[in-house]
Amino acid sequence: MVKRSKKSKSNRVSLKKKHKIIKKVKEHHKKKAKEAKKLGLNKKPKVEKDPGIPNDWPFKEQELKALEIRRERAKAELEQNKAARKERAKKRKLGLLEEEDDVSMKKESVGEETLPVSKIRDNSERAFYKELVKVIEASDVILQVLDARDPLGTRCSDMEKMVMKSGAEKRLVLLLNKIDLVPREAAEKWLKYLREELPTVAFKCSTQEQKSNLGWKSSSKAGKTGMSGNSILQTSDCLGAESLIKLLKNYTRSHEIKKSITVGIIGLPNVGKSSLINSLKRSHVVNVGATPGLTRSLQEVQLDRNVKLLDCPGVVMLRSSENDASIALRNCKRIEKLEDPISPVKEILKLCPSKVLVTLYKVPSFDSVDDFLHKVATVRGRLKKGGIVDVEAAARIVLHDWNQGKIPYFTMPPTRTEAEVSEAKIVTELGKEFNVDEVYGSESSFIGSLKSVNEFNPVEVPPNVPISFDERMLEVHDFRAVFVF
Repeated sequence: MVKRSKKSKSNRVSLKKKHKIIKKVKEHHKKKAKEAKKLGLNKKPKVEKDPGIPNDWPFKEQELKALEIRRERAKAELEQNKAARKERAKKRKLGLLEEEDDVSMKKESVGEETLPVSKIRDNSERAFYKELVKVIEASDVILQVLDARDPLGTRCSDMEKMVMKSGAEKRLVLLLNKIDLVPREAAEKWLKYLREELPTVAFKCSTQEQKSNLGWKSSSKAGKTGMSGNSILQTSDCLGAESLIKLLKNYTRSHEIKKSITVGIIGLPNVGKSSLINSLKRSHVVNVGATPGLTRSLQEVQLDRNVKLLDCPGVVMLRSSENDASIALRNCKRIEKLEDPISPVKEILKLCPSKVLVTLYKVPSFDSVDDFLHKVATVRGRLKKGGIVDVEAAARIVLHDWNQGKIPYFTMPPTRTEAEVSEAKIVTELGKEFNVDEVYGSESSFIGSLKSVNEFNPVEVPPNVPISFDERMLEVHDFRAVFVF
């Protein structure tokens, strides 16, 4: 039989020891409290009692009424601020509130003075215009980025005039971005149309998410299929970078004295200026996003020892003839800031066949814009308090899908008149400096590998007119200081 050890192996404290510890702790606390009492540390400050209004004061009733009014006013302001905070939280949750709007709303809620919305908009547009002037003045070659789906609608004639007036040594090149979103027939015709006026390059930006080592694909391999059987055009890699860099290098070599150049990237909001820089640099060096106005100021990126890139914010200072619907469909204005999001949707319904929208949004056939938006809001669960259908939220969903390319569309170039043909002439001097024949020949293979109209059935819409600045917004004397570096 095994004998048990008399020595206890338990780690528990005996009751005698436990009570001894408790007693010592109490004595310690008692001693500390006694010392604090002697020093007067625990003394509570005396609160002076409000004596109130004396009964024999002759204006007591008037003062009591004024006090009641002040209390009611403070209570109403408190309720109003509380409701404003709830509204801001709701909009922030839905993603409809920008940071600058949140700050202005907070200032309004606490009673701070804020500038009128029109004044703030004017100031921001003037600031963006200053950045545009800086980029044009500091650049040797200016790349105007156009959206391949609507090159004419995303072209700004006033920007081109500014480049031409800024100096005879400036060179303007057009870049047809998002070339993979249009059919082959449209891309070929647009390149031919634009090359009658200026050197034009086709491009597809990289859509990869990693921070560095963004992929490039050679133009000669664009038509080939990968291991999965998909065309390289359907991948997230960049296309056209080699051709563009070759064109810029040809320009640097054509000047014996000048060995390095500065390239300014200009264009309307959301045409892909920042994405172009990231694709050329093969890393995320500038912020990108589908929201117009993400780039706020000039940014410099050194591509290599011979080429420096300047990113410019998208500038939109429109004539009064331009309506909000036309601008919203070009993604030049933030959707959440549109006062009337339903009007652009009316334009979309005029341009798109109903069967395309029925298939995309999985709604039954509709009769009108209101009927369509009611059904979209019901399917997507956009309801207000009390189960009321939120038509404006549904309209913003459709607009967002249009700008993101979920509703595929394209335009065809207009036919030139005889007068326009004589005006649009190939600048042979520019062609020699950039050696465009060599560049155009290298990109023909991936243009030919684009899908045709019958392969993905996009919607053909008429091209928009080029955007022009509002002369009333431009005050030359305000910007003379910008030209001094």
